[in-house]
Amino acid sequence: MEGELPRSGWREMALWLFRKRRLFRVTGDSMAPTLASGAVVMLDPRAYRSQSPQEDEIVVTRHPRNNELQIVKRVAAVIDSRTESGAPGIRVLLASDNAAAGADSRSFGPVAMDLVLGKVVSCLRR
Repeated sequence: MEGELPRSGWREMALWLFRKRRLFRVTGDSMAPTLASGAVVMLDPRAYRSQSPQEDEIVVTRHPRNNELQIVKRVAAVIDSRTESGAPGIRVLLASDNAAAGADSRSFGPVAMDLVLGKVVSCLRR
């Protein structure tokens, strides 16, 4: 479900100063109207160390076919499957809010959690 991200406040700025948050600039219109091209968001790189992503959260991830490219997308679904060794194998299906303006899991498939860089927690500049 599309919704507004909270504005970054003093707490998020303090966490950024202590390197607990990262800044990410959105390029392109794939997440409009939630995030316009040029928006700057705060990313929590530790959000998924002890829990899995939830549907509708916005994440920044490396593109599965181009490791140099970082993309911002909405979690459409979480796939929890076991690997051959029995370890959990979490993958996420990602969606663009503006499907006509960007590629997402419809074209590149599910994304492994080791490519997810963190959860978008607030917006510094829209």
